[in-house]
Amino acid sequence: MHCNIIPIKSLINSKKRLNSFLTQEQRKALALTLLKNVLTASTHSKLTHCTLLVTPDSEIVKITQQWQLPRLEYLIEPEETGLNPAVQLAIKWCLSKQIASILIIPADLPLIKSGDIDEIIALGQNKSSIIIVPSRRKDGTNAFYQQPPNLVPVWYGDDSFYKNLDLMSKQQLPYISLESPAFALDIDLKEDLLDLKKLINLFKP
Repeated sequence: MHCNIIPIKSLINSKKRLNSFLTQEQRKALALTLLKNVLTASTHSKLTHCTLLVTPDSEIVKITQQWQLPRLEYLIEPEETGLNPAVQLAIKWCLSKQIASILIIPADLPLIKSGDIDEIIALGQNKSSIIIVPSRRKDGTNAFYQQPPNLVPVWYGDDSFYKNLDLMSKQQLPYISLESPAFALDIDLKEDLLDLKKLINLFKP
């Protein structure tokens, strides 16, 4: 069985780096719009058996339940302690459910579709037990596949892409570093929003 893990902060703490550009209500709406895109892609992936949403926010649970997405599971954090503890909690959950492989996906990717997720899962199952996908600035990890789920500790935070590469190299673990346009763009800064707007305008009839 394969599971996609999608961690997300509470809505009140989402997208704080856009404080000077968006109001709190706008940031909340943006976070939910991005999350819906990621969850829709994940839950409609043909190679995914379950999608695990990890959050401390009961409001996010209530809202996403209304979307009626298939094979969506919830893991409620008792308190908001950060992305790394959330991911580790999710990995423990997957191990308890005999999940064979996981793909960790940020909740703020506007471009991914179900086929993009299937491509990574298929590659991981056929050729490598670890696949890492960087953000476009190479300062973050925008997808991390591994089989089994606890093969290597995953790091999130500043320069997580290179920190994860260094960790895997030190442990002499084979991996694939994959650049994917669909996974590259996440929405953290004002320039990310502007670039997304340019892409949308590019494809307008």
